[in-house]
Amino acid sequence: MDDFYVTIRYGLVVLGGGVAGYVKRGSAASLAAGAGFGGALLLAGALSIWAFARGQSGSLFATVLQTVCAAALTIAMGIRYMKTRKVMPAGIIATISALVLIFYVYKISDGGNKIYFPVSAE
Repeated sequence: MDDFYVTIRYGLVVLGGGVAGYVKRGSAASLAAGAGFGGALLLAGALSIWAFARGQSGSLFATVLQTVCAAALTIAMGIRYMKTRKVMPAGIIATISALVLIFYVYKISDGGNKIYFPVSAE
C-alpha cells in the first residue's frame, strides 16, 4: 500500500479531531494543533501523490514530514494519556499515531512507494 493512502486519511482524522475539540470544548489549542498537524499531514500526502504521479517512489520531504508528525503525536498524546488516563482523545490519537508510525517506518525500510508501470497489450 502506498503511503499517501494512509497519510491523507490520517491527516483528515487529526484535523477533524482538532475541529471537534474546538466545537465541543472551545479549545483553541486543540484547533491549532489539529489544523497544524492535520494540514502538515495533508501536505505530505499531496506531495507523495505528486511524486507518485511523476513516476518517483516518493518525496523525501513528505516522508520526513509525515514520520515526524506521527512520532510527535505519538509521544505528545501518549504522555497526555499517561497523565490523564483519558482514552478520548489522547489514548485514541496516541494509538492511531503509533500504528501509523509503524507503517511509515515499514515503508521507509521497504524503500518507499513502488513504481507501477502500465502493462502494454502487445
